Amino acid sequence: MIADRTARRVLRMAIALLPLALGAVLVYLAVHDRIDLGGGEKDLAWVLAWILWSVLFAVSSFASWRRGWPVGRSIVRSAVVGTMGVLLTAMLLALFGQLGVAGRF
Repeated sequence: MIADRTARRVLRMAIALLPLALGAVLVYLAVHDRIDLGGGEKDLAWVLAWILWSVLFAVSSFASWRRGWPVGRSIVRSAVVGTMGVLLTAMLLALFGQLGVAGRF
């Protein structure tokens, strides 16, 4: 009984933190020019977007875990939360960029 509960906890933590660990690997590969995601600064933009998504995914996964949601439902919800967070951040950056070009800032 205890081993089963511990295994489920480890599985949930691994699912929540695996994208963040992959983000660390992507940062290492981008910094050392081992991966090309479009060249130059675009590599950093893609990696930062991935890290933002991963952090939002992890936070949402742990919040879903706290609420007692099943693993499958938690993964889907966390992926949607992460994607919406990245899209919202991108739209806000684009808006501020347009305001800066227009001379508002």
